[in-house]
Amino acid sequence: MINSPTHALVRSIPRSYKDYYAKKNIDISYGLAESQHEKYIQTLKDAGLKISTVPADETKPDCVFIEDTAIIWQTHALITRMNPVRDGEQAAVEETLKPTHTITHMPSVAKIEGGDVLHTENTTYVGLSARTNSMGAECLKNFLKKFGRPVVRVPVEKCLHLKSGVTYIGDNTLVAVPGWFDMSLFDAENIIYTKEGEEGAANCMRIPNNLLVQSQYPKTAKLLEHFAADKGLQFHPLDTSEFVKADGALTCLSLLW
Repeated sequence: MINSPTHALVRSIPRSYKDYYAKKNIDISYGLAESQHEKYIQTLKDAGLKISTVPADETKPDCVFIEDTAIIWQTHALITRMNPVRDGEQAAVEETLKPTHTITHMPSVAKIEGGDVLHTENTTYVGLSARTNSMGAECLKNFLKKFGRPVVRVPVEKCLHLKSGVTYIGDNTLVAVPGWFDMSLFDAENIIYTKEGEEGAANCMRIPNNLLVQSQYPKTAKLLEHFAADKGLQFHPLDTSEFVKADGALTCLSLLW
């Protein structure tokens, strides 16, 4: 399994998360979000990861979606340049990573968020989306060059981030939404396609010997449960309803290394 993680960095949910989305007529239960987040963290712990937590920032309602703030490879971290509404979330994450990681920054004209970065065994894919531009992709390419990892650009037109519609679950297998990407760009041998109406199910997490999926997509979850059983993996269906309402999902809630 690629770059097998031993650590996860998560961030607490600010109270402003609920209020921010209420202004957009999206009703989020803060208590349910907290319990879902706690279960998510416990699942990572049970999978053997050491957990560190960054405190919430009430001025940054989306800061729980910590994945977007940095791209980590081994003991190196590329600090991202984010959507202006979210820019600034990176500072506390960078301070937390400094003792253990070599930090790299990028110029302000470059834009990239971690949700647009997908690693497989031999290749890293970067989504060119509303949140990631060509200069951001070039910075990622330069960042990973020392590790000998090729970077392939993937146009993203039908979702927020690349990993909103495709993730890698090990064993040369992707989970993807049919019709959202040019799948010929990817080098995986196998693709599990999400069922109709369950596009959000494409966002999964593979931690060695564990597969985390979103339980609110039962038809696709059944396919993924069969995959887990075939590969001898522990299967973890998790309810992410209060994060999906904000275009979030499983991978958004942690940084792994």
